[in-house]
Amino acid sequence: MRLPAAFFHPDQPDGLTFKTRFADSRPTMAPTITGQRDLLLNAAESVAVREGVARLTFDAVAAEAGVSKGGLLHYFSSKEQLIEAMVQRSADGWRACFMNAYDNTPEGPGRMVRGIIHHCFRDVRTWTDSLRNSYAAIFAALAQNPNLVEPMRKVYEELYGYIQRDGLPDGVAEAVMAAIDGLWFYWVMRLRPIDQQELDRLCGALDQIVSVALDRPRDFEAL
Repeated sequence: MRLPAAFFHPDQPDGLTFKTRFADSRPTMAPTITGQRDLLLNAAESVAVREGVARLTFDAVAAEAGVSKGGLLHYFSSKEQLIEAMVQRSADGWRACFMNAYDNTPEGPGRMVRGIIHHCFRDVRTWTDSLRNSYAAIFAALAQNPNLVEPMRKVYEELYGYIQRDGLPDGVAEAVMAAIDGLWFYWVMRLRPIDQQELDRLCGALDQIVSVALDRPRDFEAL
């Protein structure tokens, strides 16, 4: 992807200007694209997905974005900083998704998992290529330096803090999240296609597990 000509301005130190702003159509699991830095991160994601982490170089990202290498260096001083910014953006998007789901779900036991089932994983149309590309950052980080995954680890620690306090019988919320994470992994890795019918079946089954756990918690305590 190349940045539109309206972004270029020779008087700016990075060769870019804020005169044109774009609103990206990413779903809520990824942040809204609002400026040059985000568009450069998009370019880095595209390179990582198409050519692999080994070829995620500043030259390749600058060429993908249609900017000079100096323009890219204005925002990111190293490859590790670039990858960490990619991970941070993906982590922020996931956190925004599950917290929005939590805030829009009635209070009570199972609030977080109910919110994630109903708000984050119901519509397959939100599972876009741009969203999948954003998670290429995680694999790029693991290949470059596993410590760069720390922003996503922190977000998962926060999420599982809610999960462990969700008020469901022991292990139920964790099992539901493991199923959701597994499906997400299949899709991100392109191991199998996901359509709306399959998503409806899975969400329905998970919803039923949570409902039974709420209605008959002793059934789970006996396991």
